[in-house]
Amino acid sequence: MSTSRHDPAPRVEHADSLWARYAPTTRHGLCLGLLLVATLLFFSAVIFGGQGIQGTDAVSYRANAEAMIEYEERTGEEALWAPNVFGGMPAFMIGYDIVVPQLDTVVNAVRSVAFPASHFFVLLVGMYLLVFYLTRNHFSGLLSALAFGFTTYLPIILAVGHNTKFVALAYAPYVLLTFVYTLRNPSLLGGLLFAGALALDLRAKHPQITYYVLMLALVWWIVEAVQAWQEDEVTPFAKSTGWLAMGTGLALLMVAQPYLAIYQYKQYSVRGAEVAAGGGGGGGGMAWQKAMQWSQGPTELLTLVIAKAFGGGGQMYWGPKTFTEGPHYVGGVVAALSGLAVWRTRRRVVWGLGAGVLVTVLFALGKYAAWLNGPMFSYFPFFNSFRAPETWLSVSALGLAVLAGIGLDYALRPSGDGEDPDRSRSLLYAFGAVAGLVLLLIVGKGTFFDFESTRETQIVQKIEQSPQLSRSNSRVRQFYQRLDQRKQQRRDAFQADATRTLLAVVVALLFLWLYRRETLSGWATASLVLLIVVVDLWGVARRHLGEDTFTDQQSTQTQIPTYGFDRFIQKQQQAAGGPGHFRVLPLQAPYVQSPMNSALPSYHYQQVGGYHAAKLQRYQDYADHILRLGGQGAPNENALDLMNARYVLAQQRLPGTEVVYRDQQTKTLVLENPDAVPRGFLVGNTEVVEDPKKTWARLRSSTFDPRTAALLPEPLDAPVTPIDSGSTAEVTLEAHEPPEIRWTVETDAPRLFVASEVYYPAGWTAYLDGEEVPIHRVDYLLRGVHVPAGEHTLVMRFEPAAHRYGIWVSAVATVVDYGGIAVLGIPYLRRRLLPGEDEDEETT
Repeated sequence: MSTSRHDPAPRVEHADSLWARYAPTTRHGLCLGLLLVATLLFFSAVIFGGQGIQGTDAVSYRANAEAMIEYEERTGEEALWAPNVFGGMPAFMIGYDIVVPQLDTVVNAVRSVAFPASHFFVLLVGMYLLVFYLTRNHFSGLLSALAFGFTTYLPIILAVGHNTKFVALAYAPYVLLTFVYTLRNPSLLGGLLFAGALALDLRAKHPQITYYVLMLALVWWIVEAVQAWQEDEVTPFAKSTGWLAMGTGLALLMVAQPYLAIYQYKQYSVRGAEVAAGGGGGGGGMAWQKAMQWSQGPTELLTLVIAKAFGGGGQMYWGPKTFTEGPHYVGGVVAALSGLAVWRTRRRVVWGLGAGVLVTVLFALGKYAAWLNGPMFSYFPFFNSFRAPETWLSVSALGLAVLAGIGLDYALRPSGDGEDPDRSRSLLYAFGAVAGLVLLLIVGKGTFFDFESTRETQIVQKIEQSPQLSRSNSRVRQFYQRLDQRKQQRRDAFQADATRTLLAVVVALLFLWLYRRETLSGWATASLVLLIVVVDLWGVARRHLGEDTFTDQQSTQTQIPTYGFDRFIQKQQQAAGGPGHFRVLPLQAPYVQSPMNSALPSYHYQQVGGYHAAKLQRYQDYADHILRLGGQGAPNENALDLMNARYVLAQQRLPGTEVVYRDQQTKTLVLENPDAVPRGFLVGNTEVVEDPKKTWARLRSSTFDPRTAALLPEPLDAPVTPIDSGSTAEVTLEAHEPPEIRWTVETDAPRLFVASEVYYPAGWTAYLDGEEVPIHRVDYLLRGVHVPAGEHTLVMRFEPAAHRYGIWVSAVATVVDYGGIAVLGIPYLRRRLLPGEDEDEETT
């Protein structure tokens, strides 16, 4: 390929420059050392204080995974089923260890004592290498690394515990680095490197981020394709595309474990199933309305340059979303430099990245750009699998940070290189545009904004439309006083942050102008601009990741409260023989927001409810249509019985229950449900009901008794005999572990064994006296096994084939990729590092 539009002009270093006197390797060492220092300082509480960040999501994970963690610590074996949440669900989306080692295994080795500092440094190094490769400018690499590293969204997701998302973003620069390397160097080595980087990003187990990064790369690729066609470079571009396609396929094989099992689970989850409509695990995606929640409002894009343009987070936030933790702030200097790069730099990489940033910003608008997102949601592969469109801005910020590094490189290049004879004017226009916009908003903030949230506006409208309410009403007067006070606080916050941005932009422009006037040296100017960006972003980042965010590393469990009613239920569990003998429905308790949205009870005992964004669709149907917790009345009694709900936590007694414990501290009652079915029992009557809606109605009916009859979607292959007073039909639970449940069954006639365990066909296998037997779906969401007369041992094991096959495929693909890189890469490095190579070649 031609290099005229791919590569910058060769670096021009003045002989008397202090920076130019250092050898290239020394410069790299200093830059990496600076990134390490920044990491150590920002996460000093982790590195030197032995503390960590325990966000709400991390606490929820610990609660959901507690039973699996206990089992693994006791046996040394991995548990792939989480029995404590939603009556049981696969662990693939909770805690699923990746077996085959890759490069991230080295980083993960220190994760337990240095996270998130470990991956933060990886992120900084990746951004530095990416931008240095594009510009051959060390300071550009530093600027982009620190600009993206301290982008406000990263501290925010760390504070709330979105750790997998953070790790995926940490590896994202390596995906783009190997992508552009392969575009410029069509080769098997490039394809293998791209495969390795893409696999690392996917192994973070947050495919949403990987998907968004690849979308950015796809837009970049389209721009490259157009340019290759126009410049008659189709053949080398086609070769690059072929190697990238090969790398993508190999990367998918390298992550067959965990994604083979995860993909299989997705078909049955709320993220991919349409069980309610068809009774099976279909494809499909999330509904438009649900997926488009947390769309970024168009005017809210101002938060990219004014952090508190919409109040920041919490109660001060007044933007269009329901709530938010904070903005996607990149700062005015980064915005000005990236704009400068797009405007004045004539290179494919800039056009590709610029187009990628534009497209991802439009995707972030979600429902506000339905003209684009609607067709994408309906037709583009996997686009409808993800929610919270504002997450696209995390990748937009990455692109802006890279463009800012390119913009700084452009600003520091000497005049006469043929790109722009008057860089001072270009700098003035680019920085002046950002400064002018911010100044206009400062002056006219009262005209452009009312600083009132949608909910507050709705309340005001109701007050004004109600003749019974007036300003003379004390409660109305207090509301308006609080509203006026809050709006003034928002105006002040807007003013402060807008002034902050304006000052940073003006001072950065002053330093760059002094450089163009040859008053400041290049390295000094770059250092000062870098300092401005770091001080600005660091200060905003600390608002969301302050000292109070860091806690003792072992405190995840201590953040889960234990009340008197918890201890009471744990005693009952111990008396019954341990976990597996009953479940609890936390209907109302101090740590319960709603029964289907609270993970913390899972830490103490097996519960009917729980919290997970990707629960089984069949269980969601149970909650919505059988248990019916959304109504004002009590939960359906049959639904409670079916899920072995022996105890209910509530504030008042429910029909069919008895009060067995009163927690004086929290006023929580423990209600016993004596009619709850055992975890395993026999029935002698079956009914066939194919339609899901009719099944739900029958299960809710007071005429249906789940202890004596079972509903099936299709007839059994063998008959069953009703149970009467003279029948023998006994079931004893012998063992209940996450991966295996064992019962002893004695019956004097063939009957249907019903396990009060969630039906999941992609992994559970039943063995009757050592022989595999089919598992039938019973009562819409439970498991059933036909048992002949006699005494039997019935075992159910969770042994998903996708897990086993995934490990083997990942292992083979990893050996192929890493082995190929070693075979091809070592000779390449030897050639690059031979004595006599000039600096420009070495740094390329």
